[in-house]
Amino acid sequence: MMLRPSVLSPCVRRTLIGIALAVVAGFPLSAAGPRFFSDDPIAREPDPADASKVQPFSIHLSWDLISSLFIKEGNRAQVPSVNVNTIGEVPDSRWFTNRAGSRPLTDDEVTKGPDTTPGPLGDWTVVSGKSEGVRPGFTIRDTAGVRWFIKFDAPGYPEQATSAEVVSTKLFWALGYNVAETHVATIRREALHVAPDATITVRGKRRRLSDDDVNRILALVDEGPDHTYRAIASKAVEGKPVGEFLYYGTRADDPNDIYPHEDRRELRGMGAFAAWIDRVDAKAGNTIDTLVTEDGRTAVRHYVLDFGSTLGSAGIGPNEPWEGYEYLYAGKPLLRKLLGFGFPVEYWRTIHYPSIRGVARFEADHFDPTRWKSRVPNAAYIRAQPDDTFWAARKVTAITDSQIAAAVKSGRYTDPEAVAYLTRTLIGRRDAIGGAFLPQVNPIVAPALGEAGQLTFHNAAVEADVARAPASYRVAWYRFDNATGESTALGGAVEVPSTSAGAPPELPSDTGAYVRVDIAAADPARPAWATPVSTYFRRDTGRWVLVGLEYRSGAGSTSGTN
Repeated sequence: MMLRPSVLSPCVRRTLIGIALAVVAGFPLSAAGPRFFSDDPIAREPDPADASKVQPFSIHLSWDLISSLFIKEGNRAQVPSVNVNTIGEVPDSRWFTNRAGSRPLTDDEVTKGPDTTPGPLGDWTVVSGKSEGVRPGFTIRDTAGVRWFIKFDAPGYPEQATSAEVVSTKLFWALGYNVAETHVATIRREALHVAPDATITVRGKRRRLSDDDVNRILALVDEGPDHTYRAIASKAVEGKPVGEFLYYGTRADDPNDIYPHEDRRELRGMGAFAAWIDRVDAKAGNTIDTLVTEDGRTAVRHYVLDFGSTLGSAGIGPNEPWEGYEYLYAGKPLLRKLLGFGFPVEYWRTIHYPSIRGVARFEADHFDPTRWKSRVPNAAYIRAQPDDTFWAARKVTAITDSQIAAAVKSGRYTDPEAVAYLTRTLIGRRDAIGGAFLPQVNPIVAPALGEAGQLTFHNAAVEADVARAPASYRVAWYRFDNATGESTALGGAVEVPSTSAGAPPELPSDTGAYVRVDIAAADPARPAWATPVSTYFRRDTGRWVLVGLEYRSGAGSTSGTN
């Protein structure tokens, strides 16, 4: 199966078609080709090649950290995302599945998220132990034979990491990512049984796991007053693990990994999602690739894991005060501090956080999503263009107050004030993201052309209540030649007072005809809104179908151009 060109940029698409036809016909062809194909806008990114030969490999944490801080990995040119379809959306893929903002979600769906079971069943058989690293834990097998990874809260910080992991996992599932099934669980020591072949690695050497090892691990974690241990149980994800993914470049042995990761919109937009839940720990070590087989084809599925370092938690206690505001290392700010003998004092040092069981350093009053930072620079996050963050903001703002409350409730906090505070804070941070990113581009969305030619559209910033409606909109109509890309004006541009406009009398009615409609907003306070959004419609059997949506910013045409 060939890669369907409709999911590629125009240049790549025309190149592939030209090469294929030239090989068949025996002569070179020009790069010209249609702008839109019959299957546009494509809804799912294809996996045309068999990936069964992909081999496991691991990425060393220290190398990933150092290279992100100092080498500036990935292509740093300001270019549009390359994996969007013709209406600027990310097609479903092994990376991402459209949920919030693309289809109706219920509170119950958010509560359930990726879960397929009620959690580990019966007593647990420990098959391996982890006593080193940031968070000690176990790998267990329950009575149903299902494998789970177990992590605990740090001593003195009950519920912080375990609840954060569940809440953030549910929210990232709602946004569209592949995540692991996670549950809060409470266990007693007597319910843990060591398998005869269980192992543990200590100081780089693997040996048999003993009951004493289990006791030593439990001595490192938070113990409840009733001598129980609160844990997070993460179900092993589907497929054969084959390593992690980086936020830049491509995986050389995966024939379907053709887009540089730093140019994938779902990875660029993840920066806004990470800012929402304060997921500062963005690294390859918190991802996993697995080989899965569906419908006879083997492909790589990409998962985002480990959400214990979210909602102000660092997994082993609260985040450091600087996290979310500065990188782990930043040369110029550090030099200024040294030359100023510690002055000026950074504003994040003065932020007050509440003292509530289960709540870490997480607040909304000082949150500025445009200034938020992960611990180390992330190649995909820092490549995000205005249309990438606009796309992300639409996803975040599509998650309702009640859905946020449902996700927080799934964290099983014991203090009602923690539930109320975290729900309120996530709502505040969601609204801040909408206010920061929705007005940055002309926020025209969901254009539609009725059978009689009545144009309707929506203003995402106005509907999210983060901007006032403009005084008017300017609409210009064109007949569009899909073969040549030429546009012919159908009368002059018109001013309309609302998000609807009638079509000009010469609107074509023949099947297969294309029209282009440019929509701009008259708002002197928002000059970006004066840049038109180009919408493209095709006439199909008595109705108009949206096939193209093109935003423009300072970097040029930034989405929906393939």
